[in-house]
Amino acid sequence: MIKGILFDKDGTLLKFDELWDEATKNVVPGFLNKIGIDADKKNVLKAEAAIGKSIAAMTYCDMTNAVLKAFGINTDEDRFHEYSKKLEELYFNEVTKSTANIVPTANLPKLFDWLSDKNIIVGLATADTKQTAIKCLDSLGIMPFFSYLGSDDGRLRPKPQIDIIEDFKSKFGINSDEIMVVGDTNTDMQFAKNGGALAVGVLSGVDGEEELNKNADLILDDVSQLIYNWEKIDVLR
Repeated sequence: MIKGILFDKDGTLLKFDELWDEATKNVVPGFLNKIGIDADKKNVLKAEAAIGKSIAAMTYCDMTNAVLKAFGINTDEDRFHEYSKKLEELYFNEVTKSTANIVPTANLPKLFDWLSDKNIIVGLATADTKQTAIKCLDSLGIMPFFSYLGSDDGRLRPKPQIDIIEDFKSKFGINSDEIMVVGDTNTDMQFAKNGGALAVGVLSGVDGEEELNKNADLILDDVSQLIYNWEKIDVLR
């Protein structure tokens, strides 16, 4: 029986392109200036391509490394950390501004009210930082439903490593086979499988059905369909 759910954020609870594509366009010029690269059109496009859709599963360190590699830049650990923190700051400023386009993928209040009535423990498993995650969940009106936030905190290794699942289990005294992971990428599905959890993919984000099928136990159109497929989920468990 499922007792806890770890939701991915971008592409699962909120629409990915509407928020992150626009944020990346605004962030890249400032980040290129920070690392000493001219922010002309060619370089901006090159940096955007380096980040790409993989941003859905990458930490800010991952993104920093991808851009530096694209431009052949080698740096020491201190400078790399400085660059990564700058990228994190630039993205935070973009996704938390009043005009940020944070759009839900489904009727989230209905879903989370329903999960609350079933006494399901709700958590987040995101590659984003905690402060950005809180801002996004607040904007979506669902922050009060979350009892756990697993994020890029420098302590827990990111998905598909199982640190967040293990931390979630420890905090709430539940087992792997009582946890469902819901996400829009194969990385989320690998994360679930690695941790012994049920892997539920949604088609509201980055990866399509073919990619999700590599590791998913079940694929739904969006998170709202959890309500109507709960009996099927119970059978899978």
